Parts: sequence; C-alpha cells; structure tokens
Amino acid sequence: MIKKILLSLVLLLLLVVIILAAGLFFVKNKLNKTANPITVYENFPLEEGKHTIMCLFAHPDDEISIAGTLCQLSQNPQNQIIGIYLTRGEAGGTGGLVPQEQLGEERTKELENLAKVVGYKHLEILGFPDGKLNQAEVDTVKMRILEAIYRYRPDIMISFDDRVGLYGHPDHLLAGKWAKQICEENMKNDSFPIQKLYCPTLSQGMIEIALSIAETFKRNYPQDPEKGLPPASFAVNISSVGECKLQAIQAHRTQKRTFTDVFPLYDQVPPFWYFRLFDKEYFTLQVEK
Repeated sequence: MIKKILLSLVLLLLLVVIILAAGLFFVKNKLNKTANPITVYENFPLEEGKHTIMCLFAHPDDEISIAGTLCQLSQNPQNQIIGIYLTRGEAGGTGGLVPQEQLGEERTKELENLAKVVGYKHLEILGFPDGKLNQAEVDTVKMRILEAIYRYRPDIMISFDDRVGLYGHPDHLLAGKWAKQICEENMKNDSFPIQKLYCPTLSQGMIEIALSIAETFKRNYPQDPEKGLPPASFAVNISSVGECKLQAIQAHRTQKRTFTDVFPLYDQVPPFWYFRLFDKEYFTLQVEK
C-alpha cells in the first residue's frame, strides 16, 4: 500500500516537472522569437586581444539592458569597460527613499555601486540636466562625448538605438542619435579609435510580451512596427551571470518600481531560474569602421 502511494507521488511529481518544463520551454521560445535567425554567442563577440568598451547612456540604470554582457566582459582581464552617463537621473522616481532634491546625489552613489558589480574601470557623469537633454546645446554635448572618446580611446561603443531609445524614452533616443552621429562623422579619421558601434535591442517576442504587460512600453513604444527597434544582429547568452545581473539591478534601489515593470517577478524568482528564462541580451551593429 505504502509503495503504491509513494509510486503515485513520484509519478505526480514527475508529471508536474514535465508540465513546468514544457511551460518554461514554451515561454522561453516565445521570448526569444526573432524575425530572422540570429547567432547566439556565449560571450560578446570580440577579436582576440585587448579591448576598451565604452558605454554611453543617458541615466544611471540604463546599462541594465546589457548588464549581463558587461558582467561577462569584465571577467576577461583584457577588457576595460568605461561608463559615460549624460545625466545623474535626478528627474526620475525616488522610490520613496530620498527627497526629490537629493535624488541626483543618491543615484550617483547607486551608479558607483553598480560600477563595482559590472566591472567599470572608469565612470563619468557629464552632468547635463535630466529630462532636458532636448534643450541642451547639441554641439556642446557631442564635444563632451568626443572628449571622453579620445581620453579613453575605446574600440567598441555601446549606446542606445537612434530609432526608439529602447522603449521610447526621449533622453535615450537622443543619446543613441548623438552616439551614431559622432561615429558616422568621425570614423573616416584615422585617429578616431572606435571601430564598431552597437546598440541593445530586443527580440520580436520580447517586444510583443512587453507591449502586453509593461506600462513603460505601452506608453512609449511606437505602435507602428516599422518605427520600432532595429532587428538584432546577434544575442549573448547571459544565463551564467544571472546573479551578477540581479546585483546590478539591486544596485539601483530608487528605481525598483521601473524594474518591477520591465523585469516582472525578478525579485521573487531565484536568479538561477529567472535568467534561464530571460537568458539572452540582444544587440544590433549600428556603425562599423
């Protein structure tokens, strides 16, 4: 009798595992659906040797879209990662942790903690006003970015796309446009160090799911697919650095509400499992020398 009960329990447990695995497989395939087949790399594709990778973003926390890739890149001592941010993010949400007037200072501290997690070698905040980049003097902003490029001499740059700004944020869009303009205007110069400009993007499946559940995407993302994110050139498997990406997210304490929207259940599911599901970061090659 006891053996029959135990056998029934084992079979029931096995059935539950099969159902969960099938569900996970279905959701994972839907998430990673792309318009065309792409290569999935175990590491960001770089030629052998030393590399300096510069990340240009508008706000602290913008790097989270590629945090897993940054965690991987920093594990290689031949890679040097530079973080350049246009603003301190002082116009964002406070998470109820600090007064609004102290948010810029708090997010600067959060970014400094993030830098330790993802392995930034150098970090700079250029100090332009958050939410008002459209009012900034374009030549001044581009000059400051160009100065940073010649100071650190990266061969790889990663910034936002120049079509959407990942999910439609105007500051993201401007950062992406300026990065692309700078590269296109200067890549013919032998002294210009950048060889390739990449932007983070999303799979078609991710976009479809985000538009159905994430308020940020519902508000800002273009309704016309032709005006959406550029298709991915490749993806990077980040399942091995899920814990590192979670720590990167947690470094931005004041922005938990945003992350809860775009990374549903990230703080409730163990990272080993969560980043087996959300296991890829997608990139598009924007400009090449």
